[in-house]
Amino acid sequence: MDKAQLRTKLLQQRRQLSEVQWQRQSLELCANLQQWSVFQQSSRICAYFSTQREADLEPLFDRLGKAKHWGFPRCVQKNLVWHPWQWGQPLTTGAYGIKVPTDQTEIWSPTTVDLLLVPCLAGDRQGYRLGYGGGYYDRLFTDPLWRAVPKAGILFEAGLREKLPHDPWDIPLQALVTEKQIIEISDG
Repeated sequence: MDKAQLRTKLLQQRRQLSEVQWQRQSLELCANLQQWSVFQQSSRICAYFSTQREADLEPLFDRLGKAKHWGFPRCVQKNLVWHPWQWGQPLTTGAYGIKVPTDQTEIWSPTTVDLLLVPCLAGDRQGYRLGYGGGYYDRLFTDPLWRAVPKAGILFEAGLREKLPHDPWDIPLQALVTEKQIIEISDG
């Protein structure tokens, strides 16, 4: 199965999750993520607001409001830039219908980020991910400074695969977090 076919199949599966299943799996994933030592030691975390039934991380933003500093992406042309946001601050709708911070005064530098949480449709045990195909995270990872930031793929267990098709330019993540497990990827 190629990337496009797999993407279509996984999006259909995720859309079939009931509201209750989606919320339960999201809460379990958030609880699992909080147990991970890398997350616990991270102060500045780049995250995302859920769309298309991605794992919802908002319980973390609420619960850990001031304990962590959160950054969220905004699409600028074909690239992602990251803006700080705290629980309760206003949001607006950005590209692709995704919630983004309204205050654009500060852009985070990758040298100040401790952890990047990457939404995934699928991930494999080598750390490769399948996204929506827009290439935003692929372009981000080509920057050596962003490449150096620890990256964890966030996905539901149903998206976990033994091996995904990947291209030569794909850059593996350091970990995958699901509602059932945390898989830390060794460098080989």
